[in-house]
Amino acid sequence: MHHTRYGAALLLTGAVAVLSGCGFFGGGGEKKLVCPASFVAPDADKQAVFKPGGTTLKDVRYGIEITGVKSACVRADKGLAVDTKVGFHLVATDPSVRAGSFQYFVSIVDGQQNILTKKIYSMPFEFDARMRDLNRQDELIESLPLLNPGTGGDYAVVVGLQLTPEQLQFNRVGSRPPALSVQPAPVSIPPKPGAGNSALRP
Repeated sequence: MHHTRYGAALLLTGAVAVLSGCGFFGGGGEKKLVCPASFVAPDADKQAVFKPGGTTLKDVRYGIEITGVKSACVRADKGLAVDTKVGFHLVATDPSVRAGSFQYFVSIVDGQQNILTKKIYSMPFEFDARMRDLNRQDELIESLPLLNPGTGGDYAVVVGLQLTPEQLQFNRVGSRPPALSVQPAPVSIPPKPGAGNSALRP
């Protein structure tokens, strides 16, 4: 799956804002285990799926929203293994929508605005005939090859829905997919005094 320019720019915008604002640039880390923070990429937490040719709220067939992202990590042979859980909420306004799939991405970024990895995943769904909304959760493990596992806090796991340019514009102008009222909670990353550049394993 190819990576789009607008998707990379969107990802970096959120990563720079969070990492630079929370002391992720500069000095060496401790020897203890420190896990990367996790957050949802700005404007990529929602996805409106339109009828053919549609671009407005009345044209939306169904909507998807990321309801939460949580990461934990453990030591691995080559750095850290990062376990990330992502929650989704789907709502259908078109009764003909019964099943389908959507894509989302998971990336690891560092404090120097570099996207170290970006992987795109596909999530299938199926609506019950009597219900028009459902919740889904996915879990995956990413490898972060660090020389010092104590520098995991110099990185972040960024999650977002894989959007088309039209869907991204729909989000940015303030429209929302229908009936999605759950707001992703912002991730608060405490400052890490004396944080520094960490080296990835070759």
